[in-house]
This record gives sequence, structure tokens and C-alpha cells, in this order.
Amino acid sequence: MFVCPRCKGPLTAFRCAGCRLEFPQYEGVPCLLADESEGSSSRDLRAIYDEIYKNHENVWVDQGRSSEFLSYFGALTRATASESVLEVGCGEGQLLRQLAGREKYGIDPSLQALLRAQRGSSGKYAVARAEELPFASGVFDLAISVGVMEHFQDVDAATSEIWRVLKSGGRYVALIQTDMTKFQRLGVKLREYLLPPRPIAFVRWLGKKASRKRIVQPFRKSYTVESATECLRRNGLSVSQVVNRSTDPRAPLAGNHVVVLIARKA
Repeated sequence: MFVCPRCKGPLTAFRCAGCRLEFPQYEGVPCLLADESEGSSSRDLRAIYDEIYKNHENVWVDQGRSSEFLSYFGALTRATASESVLEVGCGEGQLLRQLAGREKYGIDPSLQALLRAQRGSSGKYAVARAEELPFASGVFDLAISVGVMEHFQDVDAATSEIWRVLKSGGRYVALIQTDMTKFQRLGVKLREYLLPPRPIAFVRWLGKKASRKRIVQPFRKSYTVESATECLRRNGLSVSQVVNRSTDPRAPLAGNHVVVLIARKA
């Protein structure tokens, strides 16, 4: 199912006859980056995220990816049957394992993350960028991204690519974290670890923040619900539902700043 990320032509043994690009595989995971030359942004991005996953496991658990959240999000996406599913920025694959679907694919800039994902899931994985998805047009019923939209290098290019690979009427479910002040961020962490008290987890979180190997992503774009919705709209996706703690008080979301946008390919 993988195609050339640049021209979208077929691959034979992960070689594109049209672009004359040949893509390596590592332990069965293809690296489908069109530009891996020295100093390229693709190579730099891959190196940054590989370093994060080399030094950490369960990388995003401190950012709300609890087992309760994974179950909730999986149920949310099962509202409509989906035969083919793509997770953009799938990391170690915990969420993709919760999703229903006959064919499940995950992409991420980190090979280290995908090697872990492959060991724990029957999904198919590739190192790739959202801005150059290695899939033909109109092949997925569902695409998801969780906490990833804020970190796209080119949000319009990435969103238009997600639109391209969706079938007509296909859904895109994107979780974003909207802007917060420093005081609001502190309040979220206090509620998370002190109500009810979780002293051991709190000390572990403090230790990670103080570590020289703490998780620092390369860039982050700021969003409001309105600006994120507008981004999806101008790239052909119509938002049909917004889920947050106000619309669903039972949702295991980290705070009011966490929002799930459910959109459909127009």
C-alpha cells in the first residue's frame, strides 16, 4: 500500500522508478522520507525524535495518554465503522492498538518509536512526514492525530495530505492542546497529581522535568479551537463535532485546553 512520498508512484522493493529514489528498511520498517540528505529538515526531525525515544519509554503518558484516555479515544473513533485507519504521529503505537480496523497504518518521524510499535501491534508502520504521506489518494476511512497537529512543520501541507488520502466522506479526528498561560499549565498539573494525591507520579514528573534528557519537541504552533477549525476547513475538511470537558464531562482529557475535533472530508 505504500507509495513514493514525493510523486505518489508505485514502489518496487521500496524503489520508485519515477523519482529514482530508493528507500531503506530497518528491521522491516521502511524509511519513506523523500529527502534524507545531510542537513535536511527531514533528517534533523528524525534525529530529534529518535533521541527522545532512545531516552524514554511511554513517552507521552505525562501528557494525558493514560490507559483511560486510550480506551476513550478508541471508543470515540468506533462511532462509525472504519476498515482502513491511519494514525499520523503514532509514536509507540499504544493508541493504534486500541483502534478498530481491518487495515491499520501508522507513520512517525522516529524509527525508534516505530520499532517498539511494530513489536506490540499487527499494524504496518513507516518513517514518514505528514507533509508527504506515502499513500495513494482516497484509501483511508479514518485518519487520526493526537497532539501532533501543533507540531506539523507545514500545517496546511500536512492537512491537505490527510484530506488527500481520505476516502470521500472519510473522517479525520484530531486532538489538539490549545493555548494556556503558565499559570493555567501549572493548574493542570496540580489537578492531575494532587486531586486525588499521586505523590509518586508527581515526583517522577518533577524528575523528568529536571533531567538533562527531558522531552523537548523542536517546535510548537499555537492554536485556538477557532484557528484549528479554520485550518481544517480551508483544506477541505468540515468539522462536525468538538469534544472537550464541557461537552463531555466524563471524557478523560487532561483539562479544558484539550480539544478533539471530528471532521469529515467534504
